[in-house]
Amino acid sequence: MNNNVPSTRINLVNSQRLATIFSGLIRNATLYPPGNPALTRPLNDLHNLIVEHLQAGSKSIRMGLADEILFVEEHLFVTAPPSIEELANLLASRKIDAIIIMQGVEASNLLQLAKLLSDKTLSTPGIIKQLEDTGNSNILVISSEDTGERLLQEAGNAYQQALESIRTAFSDIEQHRIPSSERLLAATRQFTDIAVQDPVIVGCLAMIKDYDNYTFNHSVNVGVISMSLAAYLKYDRQSIEEAGIAGFLHDIGKTMVSKTIINKPGKLTVIEFNEIKKHPEDGVKIIEKMSGLSPGVSGAVLGHHLRYNRKGYPEWAQETEFNRLSEIIAVADCFDACTTLRVYQQPMPPAVAINLMKGLAGEYLNPDLVNSFATLMGKYPPGTLVRLNSNEIALVWKGNMSDPEHPQIRVIFDASGNRIDTPATEKLGDKKERGMIVAVIDPLSRGIEVGEYFRQL
Repeated sequence: MNNNVPSTRINLVNSQRLATIFSGLIRNATLYPPGNPALTRPLNDLHNLIVEHLQAGSKSIRMGLADEILFVEEHLFVTAPPSIEELANLLASRKIDAIIIMQGVEASNLLQLAKLLSDKTLSTPGIIKQLEDTGNSNILVISSEDTGERLLQEAGNAYQQALESIRTAFSDIEQHRIPSSERLLAATRQFTDIAVQDPVIVGCLAMIKDYDNYTFNHSVNVGVISMSLAAYLKYDRQSIEEAGIAGFLHDIGKTMVSKTIINKPGKLTVIEFNEIKKHPEDGVKIIEKMSGLSPGVSGAVLGHHLRYNRKGYPEWAQETEFNRLSEIIAVADCFDACTTLRVYQQPMPPAVAINLMKGLAGEYLNPDLVNSFATLMGKYPPGTLVRLNSNEIALVWKGNMSDPEHPQIRVIFDASGNRIDTPATEKLGDKKERGMIVAVIDPLSRGIEVGEYFRQL
């Protein structure tokens, strides 16, 4: 498995051909009736080209704009022929950031997309809605007009689906049944679609905390953090999905450990800790009985406590060569554990947790992954409570990698100290009176439960 690049790249010639044919198809969609060769010929050529690439191993083809320059996969068309320039101008005028075409796409799906894009009376949100309403799930249009709120809503729905799947899986094991992976795989695929578009949004979900259901909540959080980091690192879709499933199931072996040990508030005895140390191996035994899960998932679960220096557990696996998937799970596991209230610890603010993780890098955690995670989360990670120059108190909602000093925020206390019941999301700096962050505040000092706000997605 290659964790760094798509398993099969489309070459420059075919990328240019794809963009040229697609541009012509959009142009002809308004000029010719169905069945006309001027439509059917380019449509079939386009479909065959896409299918050939997808069948070669890639999960999707992505085209769109980067700084107003058209791209197809990794190929940028800085100096483009007129047809490609025409396509770039169309996407820019519609504020379309990207179009993702996935496996299973039919020629009819592509024709529908071309017709929708050529319809000047139809807004871009209207195009997205029509694709959704007609069940055209193999084409995803990403628009800067509505991406944030739409993706956040989709991510929230996927989170709940994953949470229920984990809860059911744990219950199945306790009742000596083999858990079903179907629903969990569906949630993971949905998360992957979102993570590919915006890794930061998926990472935000890790601030959802449910202390009454810590085991399930922690498992889902580790999964979403793992997918967020894998997507940020540009892993292929299969690897992002494996990171998510492995994160969701990383602690499933703890179902084989006595609950008195799992829920013990104090320090574990040596015998009790030895029981806990069995959970990666027990997890693998469970996962291997579940259908549809790749070997990469069980390998990541087995190795997530081995540590970067390979002095962790299980001891017999210390000399085993593991890829970065298990180390991604370890980073996600550490961050969520640090930022969550437990009977034996207060939750750390996200930035404090990341600084602690930097101290663990090189021994417990992979230093490159910790640095990448810190960059992904930003100077003010989601869940950070801050005081603004307006004297208002705000919660950082979503980081801004292109401008770390101006993340998305929700003001939760006004300048007089009054709590705002329904805070709105805004980018810091959009309003003159709220131009900068002047201090980071410990939520405990204000009696604020950060997770409560993120549960209200």
